[in-house]
Amino acid sequence: MCVKIAERTARWRRERRVLLRVSRAAWRLEQAERERSWALASARAEGVSIRALAAAVRLSPSRVHQILAAADLDELDAALGELRAAGWPAPEDPDGDDDAELDGREHIADRLVDEVGWLRQCAGSLTRLHAGEFPPAMNLRPGGDHPEPALVVAGLPRVAAILDRIAADIDELARARRADDLAAAAVLPGRRAERRRRVAEPDLDFREFCRRQKVPASSERSWDAWQAERYRRGERDTRPGYTENPFRAAASRM
Repeated sequence: MCVKIAERTARWRRERRVLLRVSRAAWRLEQAERERSWALASARAEGVSIRALAAAVRLSPSRVHQILAAADLDELDAALGELRAAGWPAPEDPDGDDDAELDGREHIADRLVDEVGWLRQCAGSLTRLHAGEFPPAMNLRPGGDHPEPALVVAGLPRVAAILDRIAADIDELARARRADDLAAAAVLPGRRAERRRRVAEPDLDFREFCRRQKVPASSERSWDAWQAERYRRGERDTRPGYTENPFRAAASRM
């Protein structure tokens, strides 16, 4: 008899935990739908077309129109403000920089949030590689350099290198006890250089460039092409000058 009571009690407690999980999931879905309504309404207020919004949220234009008709932007703003205060993640700022994490952080926790973002990028890359889709690409230049990209393929070796870099950074951050200790973490001064470090991309070596391009490593044209590629990748801030080429300078002295 005691065993049956204990089993009933255990089942009841488990059922209560499961129902609590269901209720929590339903609440999160409700808040996510509320945020979606807010995002659609605010985007529509900025002049984005219903067709473009429908494509972004993968709904029919008629459904988007229904959501917008029922949305009260002021009421949604107030509700989302309460959610933010409770810890609900804030939406991305459309006016913000895609590489805001390269500006540095005052607190260690903020730096860790950046690393979480990079881990999620790696997870997405691995998922696409496993699914056999086109290999994902990463831009070596910060978003502020648009429209001049420098795309590299994110294959398995690069993803592994990024994970190693993240592990090293987190290990460094774990040893930091104060915000002042963040200087010990490996962060390069230039935004472009830091972006390359984040995607585990070393500076392009001249001989390696010539090997990849199958060009001679002792010509003016090869040196100019290498410097132009370094500029495209963001390894230098200015375009290469005519007199910088050592092969051209050597030829002029002869």
